[in-house]
Amino acid sequence: MTCFKPINYTKIPAVLLVIGIFACVPFIVRAQDKCKNIDDADAQLECYKKEEQNVSQKLTDVRSQKNSVSQQIQNLSSQLGVTQEDLNEVSNTIKKIEAQLDEIAKNLEDRRLKLSDKITLRNHLIRNYSKRTQLNGVELFLTSPENKYGFNGFGFAYLSQAINKAASDETIKLIQGLNAEIRGFEADKAETEKIHQELDAEQTKLVALKNDLGSKKNQAGTELNTLNQKEKSYEQKLAELDAKQQEILKAKYGDENGTVGDYTPPSAKTPDPPFKPAFAAFSYGAYTHYNGMSQYGAKGRAASGKDYKEILKFYYKVDVTEKWDSDEDENINVQGYGEMSYSEYLYGIAEMPSDWPEDALKAQAIAARTYAYRAGKPICTTESCQVFLKSKSDNPPSRWKKAVDDTSGKILKDPKTSQYSSTTGGYINNVGWDVAGSWPGDAYEKKAGSPWFYRAWYTKGYSGSDSCGHSHPWLSEEEMADILNSWVVWRKGSSSDKKHISPRTTGCWGGDPYSLDEMASKADDLDENYSSVSSVDVDISNAGYTTQVKLSTNRGTVTISGEEFKTVFNLRAPGYISIKSRLFDLEKRN
Repeated sequence: MTCFKPINYTKIPAVLLVIGIFACVPFIVRAQDKCKNIDDADAQLECYKKEEQNVSQKLTDVRSQKNSVSQQIQNLSSQLGVTQEDLNEVSNTIKKIEAQLDEIAKNLEDRRLKLSDKITLRNHLIRNYSKRTQLNGVELFLTSPENKYGFNGFGFAYLSQAINKAASDETIKLIQGLNAEIRGFEADKAETEKIHQELDAEQTKLVALKNDLGSKKNQAGTELNTLNQKEKSYEQKLAELDAKQQEILKAKYGDENGTVGDYTPPSAKTPDPPFKPAFAAFSYGAYTHYNGMSQYGAKGRAASGKDYKEILKFYYKVDVTEKWDSDEDENINVQGYGEMSYSEYLYGIAEMPSDWPEDALKAQAIAARTYAYRAGKPICTTESCQVFLKSKSDNPPSRWKKAVDDTSGKILKDPKTSQYSSTTGGYINNVGWDVAGSWPGDAYEKKAGSPWFYRAWYTKGYSGSDSCGHSHPWLSEEEMADILNSWVVWRKGSSSDKKHISPRTTGCWGGDPYSLDEMASKADDLDENYSSVSSVDVDISNAGYTTQVKLSTNRGTVTISGEEFKTVFNLRAPGYISIKSRLFDLEKRN
């Protein structure tokens, strides 16, 4: 007998009808799905739910993978360095997802075939159940005159109610279970089709990305070539400077006193301008290689409660390790003094004031020991290596001696650099901003009171008083315009004209500088003469350097790269006025 062959239900007693219907359900299940060995109706429904959940989970996983591909394509779209390998990886991922979708589609087709019989069963159950309000076949049978058992009255009512309730409960449970499975199938099928459509859209994006990357890379290559040409041009201009100009730049950039030294220098207050409007360049920091520990930064960090290990970890990105048991047991060759123990050598290091915080001193002792250990040859005693004073070694300050002894044998564990410097302006190579909040107000160097954190330089050296006859850092508007005209000549002028770009204070520098009028005339010959500057501004990169200088002039806004402006400014500004750092600002005071 086939369960869903058209049947004349009016000719079958209700009891036999119900029994026949329920007998069909296990037959369908046993014939077509993996729950075939389950006879209990509740267990079968639970099995169906698990099957549905399994497919739904697969769809969820595929959805997650599809979203990941979308994000990957979006990320690749913003990159110029995308390789064919990157694109192939995304394409292969899409193929894998499509294979999973095909598998899910097969599972759904199996479910559809199984559900076709179940949908027919559900519909028959619903139609039959809807007729239950009429006198059914069971009632007719029990009240029939031919019924030899002669049920009537209370007996008939009780038995009829029991049979009706049992049939209703089972029928409703089956209908509900079948409806839930059908809804789940339809939702999964719709989700599969939606993911297919979205995946097709991602494929289209990927093809567009492949086509677009070629042109972007060509454009980037053109830009790179332009930048390389500019760099070569800039280097060539520097190389063309005569010996006197090279000497000026070397003196004004500063190539000594890169560390604090053995004393705390006095604060250097910027003098008020003797005229207005007045312009000045303020350097964040001084001469430095921008590598490793900032000594004033270490002081600021120690004062804020950081211990020496935390300080060193920030600046060098490595931990501290024990290299030997005691500095007394290891020797170092010191230039001019020969062999001595590390203890004796380190007691004489004159790189940080001994009255600074204890953890700053310990950080300095370990950095100095590491630098000496990595030197690998007789170590010099000047700032070209580390400043060593035999007099200090013979009678070391107690706090410095304690810092050396307390860290005996300890060095940095394989750092990329063991260098350090006084003041970096709040930014360090391979480390980033040295701040407790936002730069520049929260820079640790500023908190520690570095006199070089924001300084307008106009004297020779860090603490010298020699100003070459120019006792303040300020330039008049005419002198600021002259810097711009010098930049025009430096950029466009002939080699002979460029040689006249030097400070007008020849008493210190010598040379044959153009006067203000002569420089203005030369710039005018080059169709770019400047006579006034009304405002100044700078752009600072998140990589810790001044990228551009912007000046409002009689010819509109002029934008100059930070490096070019620094070079020309240091060549032309009078006396020892200079920009010491790659990170600087300009001020105008009215």
